[in-house]
Amino acid sequence: MLPGEIDGRRFLRAMARLGWRVVKQRGSHRTLQKAGSGQILIVAFHETLSRNSVRRALREAGVPEEEFEGRL
Repeated sequence: MLPGEIDGRRFLRAMARLGWRVVKQRGSHRTLQKAGSGQILIVAFHETLSRNSVRRALREAGVPEEEFEGRL
């Protein structure tokens, strides 16, 4: 079960462990790209991300919550 809020930097580190990297930033939005593919994910980045924001990003990225939790 995902925590209520996740630190934004912790979210990015977990996504990096899953093969995603930040390729662009515009304002509060970060654009992540999956290594080895053209898959793009745009995340509204703040100091903390709500559980719903994280779930939405994981669903768009095709990453199971359990796999993400293992990388936190």
